[in-house]
Amino acid sequence: MSHSEDQQGSHQDLANFCTRYKIDLQLSGVVLLRELPDTTRRRIQSKCTWRLVHRGGTVLAQDDPTHEVLFIIHGTVRVVQFTQAGREIAFAEVGTGGHVGEIAAIDGGRRSAYVVAESDVVIGALGQDDFLDLLRQNTDFAFSVMRSLTATIRGINKRVRDLTGLKAPDRVALEVLKLGTQATSSANATSITLRPSPTASEIANKAATTRETVARTLSQLIRQGLLKRVGPDLQIVSVAALEDYIERMSDG
Repeated sequence: MSHSEDQQGSHQDLANFCTRYKIDLQLSGVVLLRELPDTTRRRIQSKCTWRLVHRGGTVLAQDDPTHEVLFIIHGTVRVVQFTQAGREIAFAEVGTGGHVGEIAAIDGGRRSAYVVAESDVVIGALGQDDFLDLLRQNTDFAFSVMRSLTATIRGINKRVRDLTGLKAPDRVALEVLKLGTQATSSANATSITLRPSPTASEIANKAATTRETVARTLSQLIRQGLLKRVGPDLQIVSVAALEDYIERMSDG
């Protein structure tokens, strides 16, 4: 995968996009920078270069020798790797206010994964030298980066456990549950409707399996009454029942 002209917007495309969606090219919403003084954050902001990457475009390519840190100002990206057969395995999603790229910035190595635009995304890119200078000069920021890296490691560990400890159909059920919980603002929702239903490819990428396995598993979960098709939507009939199903499968 690589950048292409239709994946990355021009400066004019960026300006038009920001005007249309009322996006300010500033870093006040970036979680990693929230403990910095406003003056420091504005100074970092002035050093950033700004990019628009269209949905499906490559934000970072694995093994690229680049070292910028990228702040997600608008939109969502997913961090992925590919099997030798070319199948995508998604490891994480990073939304507005998040960041990617700090590992290569810190150790100077090549990029460890692909980062792909899940939607149209606006990014502020901070150069490696400026990022490292900030680490050296600001203890609070250095601790924020360490906490972020720790969360990343914990997330990857859990992802590996899910991939290795669950069979493919059970991973499909787990990903449907995750998508459901992400789609609702209520922590106590008893039933959730995914509007529209995620595609088989989207679920397969997250569950590290095939579209055929996804289709079979969804059909099975529908027959068991755990899921229901409602037009173009997919309903989790009972969140608790689906959670119990996944727990039984993982214990078995």
